[in-house]
Amino acid sequence: MYSIALGLLTLDFGAALISIPSNGDYDWMNEEWSDIRQEIVIIQGETSAKVIGVTGRFAEKGPHVVEILLPHIFVENEVVEHLLAKADPSGLGKTKLREAAVRTTCFSWGKLVSLNWSELGYAPGGTEYCILPIDGPAISMGFLRLDWDGLRIRPSS
Repeated sequence: MYSIALGLLTLDFGAALISIPSNGDYDWMNEEWSDIRQEIVIIQGETSAKVIGVTGRFAEKGPHVVEILLPHIFVENEVVEHLLAKADPSGLGKTKLREAAVRTTCFSWGKLVSLNWSELGYAPGGTEYCILPIDGPAISMGFLRLDWDGLRIRPSS
């Protein structure tokens, strides 16, 4: 079990995940990928953490900075705006960007908002994540992917 303390909140989770090609060919255009657990090292700061993948390749290794967004965001629409602020809308309006690349998934702990950079034409792309806890401010996960079903968010003691 891993834990990341972020000042106000602590994240507890069993696994970080990476995708590997089913056939061993690391071509990013490969259509067949499988999820496996990634061994990680957490360098804990006072209100943030840096997560480094021991296994994986390229961006999967990070470092991934996990931190509560400042100023605090408590609304899904503002999390989406935060993610889209980094995208180049060349030719696409914000609505098209949102429809093409942003996904929101509900969990028992809150919402996971993700931006798929591959859908916007960035190669090799990747997915950037923010979590919006039920009773707390939004947290940037960077490109770190967890076993979201197993995530627990609790007030820090």
